[in-house]
Amino acid sequence: MRVIESPSPDAFLNLKEEIENLKHQNQRLLCIINALMYEYNTICEVNFKTGKVNFLELRSSPFFKKFEIKKEFPTFEELAAIYLQYGIYKEDISLIQPISTCEGLSKIEYGKSFTQKYRNDKGIYGELKIVRIDDESVLMGFSEKDKEIHELQDQMYTDSLTHVRNRKYYDEHLANQSCSALVIADIDSFKQINDTYGHLYGDNALTAISEVLQKSVRDSDNIVRYGGDEFLISLKDITPEILSKRLEKIRNLVEKIQIEKCPQLHLSMSFGAVYGEGLIKDMFSIADKLLYKSKKTKNTITISSLILEQNS
Repeated sequence: MRVIESPSPDAFLNLKEEIENLKHQNQRLLCIINALMYEYNTICEVNFKTGKVNFLELRSSPFFKKFEIKKEFPTFEELAAIYLQYGIYKEDISLIQPISTCEGLSKIEYGKSFTQKYRNDKGIYGELKIVRIDDESVLMGFSEKDKEIHELQDQMYTDSLTHVRNRKYYDEHLANQSCSALVIADIDSFKQINDTYGHLYGDNALTAISEVLQKSVRDSDNIVRYGGDEFLISLKDITPEILSKRLEKIRNLVEKIQIEKCPQLHLSMSFGAVYGEGLIKDMFSIADKLLYKSKKTKNTITISSLILEQNS
């Protein structure tokens, strides 16, 4: 008679442990497949307990190529620091910062994911996805687009006549940013220019003035054609004294504009400017009120402090 021995309790425990390990590995593979399905061009696994980064995929990534990131990198937090400094617009940093540390990664729940789109000033638009795959690791996928995408986005936010930013850009991006000074300016008697000389010369005036504005501010500043003949300028890191000199320079340059085939057309602008750190959308009504004062005399600059105007 053949005797069949029953498996020992230890064998059952080992078998159960093997099954759990297989389930665990299967979950990891599913997460990797999920990331690959989104066609991320850079994929890495981060152990948030040790900070070790292991690149699983490193294809044609503009950012990672630029900084010659290899398959091996010292720690995740060092990588994240470089990415935050060079890979993302300053106003978008707050979107990524919560998961830029190992502690932040550990707060993502097991099996859950975090996805965020962001931009940078080198013409790269990106998407980041993080998937928690076990007790101490996450999978990170980066998808970065090159300047072709940037140019399409740029067209969307650019005024076709003056080639400065448009109202859509103000509403969707600029309004919630902070600045050191906000200026609202418009062309004096612009309706009269259109009525007297025609809309073609009105367009020429807008184009000539936008060129003056673009040459008179820094790359870090923003110019928006807010509507009609009204322009908005936001400036960072500028003192009241420099702001006053800058606007006076613009006012003088506008006076010197000569429109081809229309020498009798003379242009001038009025300005309302408020200085002091604040959100652009909160400073807008104050700058607009100051512009109204300037419009009473025309070809005038009216400047005031944000704190002074808020307390008045």
